[in-house]
Amino acid sequence: MVLVMQADALFWDSLVFEGIEDVKVEAVAAASGTVEVVARGRAGGASCPDCGRFSSRVHDRYQRRLRDLPLADQGFVIRLVVRRFICGSACCPRRTFAEPFSRLAVPHSRFTTRLNRALERVGLALAGRAGARPVL
Repeated sequence: MVLVMQADALFWDSLVFEGIEDVKVEAVAAASGTVEVVARGRAGGASCPDCGRFSSRVHDRYQRRLRDLPLADQGFVIRLVVRRFICGSACCPRRTFAEPFSRLAVPHSRFTTRLNRALERVGLALAGRAGARPVL
């Protein structure tokens, strides 16, 4: 991997995450036809999806690998560092919950919402025939 960027975060933030304010680019690297962006959330915490209580206590972190639309004929991957927060409510059945990135990707998805929309459009336009085997 060749490090592409360390200091130009604002440029990459606006290019990759236009309209998504809660994501911050930390690094960009390129290797063998793929650009990889490492990003994380900007928010100080998140609300529990069950009880709604806000928490900033971090339990753990994990990485999601999201494929996105190609950029300048290069494959594009986002390595998203996701925090798991501890719910502080004693009566809530959920002890931990993941930081939401609903504008970037749906939970458990390996594609960004942009790539999902593009694949849906191709599939619908071609009635499922040639769109069944996209080359990404």
